[in-house]
Amino acid sequence: MRGERVGGMLVLCFLTAALTAAEPAAAPEPAAAPEPAAAAPTAARKLLVDKLDAVDVDEAFAKSLEEAIVLDIGKREGFTVVTSAEMTATVQHAQTSVELGCADSAECVIEVQKKLAVDTLVAGKIAKMGDEYILSLNTVDVNNSVVGKRTNVQGADLNDIKGKIKETVDKLLGFAKEKPMFTLKDGEQLKLAVMPLSARGVEIATADALTSILSSQLNQIKGISVISQDDIKAMLAKVSMDSAVECTDSMQCVVEIGASLGLSKLVTGSVGRVKDTFVISIQLIDTRRAEVENRVLESFAGDAEELKNAVKLAAYQLAGIDYTGKPGSIAITFNVSEGDLQFGPAKEKLVNSQYTAENLVPGRYNLRVMADQDDYFPYQTDIYVAPGTANVRNLTVLERPTPWYKTWWFWTVTGVVIAGAATATGVVLGLKKTELGTGTVKIETGN
Repeated sequence: MRGERVGGMLVLCFLTAALTAAEPAAAPEPAAAPEPAAAAPTAARKLLVDKLDAVDVDEAFAKSLEEAIVLDIGKREGFTVVTSAEMTATVQHAQTSVELGCADSAECVIEVQKKLAVDTLVAGKIAKMGDEYILSLNTVDVNNSVVGKRTNVQGADLNDIKGKIKETVDKLLGFAKEKPMFTLKDGEQLKLAVMPLSARGVEIATADALTSILSSQLNQIKGISVISQDDIKAMLAKVSMDSAVECTDSMQCVVEIGASLGLSKLVTGSVGRVKDTFVISIQLIDTRRAEVENRVLESFAGDAEELKNAVKLAAYQLAGIDYTGKPGSIAITFNVSEGDLQFGPAKEKLVNSQYTAENLVPGRYNLRVMADQDDYFPYQTDIYVAPGTANVRNLTVLERPTPWYKTWWFWTVTGVVIAGAATATGVVLGLKKTELGTGTVKIETGN
């Protein structure tokens, strides 16, 4: 009972805080209406910065970045920050208080309520891919569980990424719009060579396939013409630079390749995977000035099928093309017939295993499916809508293991045991009946 009391109290803490965050501030009574000037200020936003997920990165490295993010947000006017450490300590304190017998006191929930009354969660991960570190951050609206803005930043080391925290947080909180460093102007003609994407944690065949998709997508953009891979190899062979195709990570090497091909711009990049996260990183390089003119980084949690759609979107971003006027669509089939579904901000019911949506703004969407919780695990993945493209997918929601008492072998064994027990009982009863029914009693009388 005590454990149930503690658990119930903590649930109450979380529910109370969640309701507090979800509900707007109580409106003042008509008689005490505030002056117009008092209604103007916007209420301060309270953010919870979650612990960064360290993927193949030292925990101290991730902790240092988490602290840098907290400090940057905390010093901004109109924002209050709750750290993951504060949250953990507050919940533990509340649990201890309940266990000590103050479950009937409102003081036990006050601190947890204060900490949990947040409207936005900031979550993310730091991962190492090749020689670079990649910090991915996203916001989640805690009132409706909708994933908000996402942003990524690359850096050579900890200090490099820390130096980009302010810019990254500006984008995450909506204070800065991500603008491409390069924009293809109307009427401009651009001839490009797309160098083979480096494979980091994925098969070389996957990187080669994405290189072809990237080249094809760029070639379809008005004003851009892309040299084929065969032409690149043939031109490099003439200047004895066959090995140069593999050295696109070096700016000096890229400049030499550009000079050999007679091109002012080259596209280089890589595709990688760190656990369940895929990353596509591509750059547009001005070979004559040895400068990166534009850089695109797309990362998502999902399966490899989404790489082709992610790289198509990246092609438009690299060229600085406005793709919002090229809507796409999705058509997804699931292995479950019904459930609750959320695609981006849209919440709907899954019916007959199908979900379709049209006229979608190109980009990355978070998909979540909640089928029968007794039979299926919650499902979540990222889905891309590429400009002017239909994304058709078949997705599998994982089934939960069947409880032992529902398995066929359990009932088979149970049936055998029951049948055996019944037979054995019948035999025993039969033996006893025989012994009692066939006995002979002999009575002798005297003379």
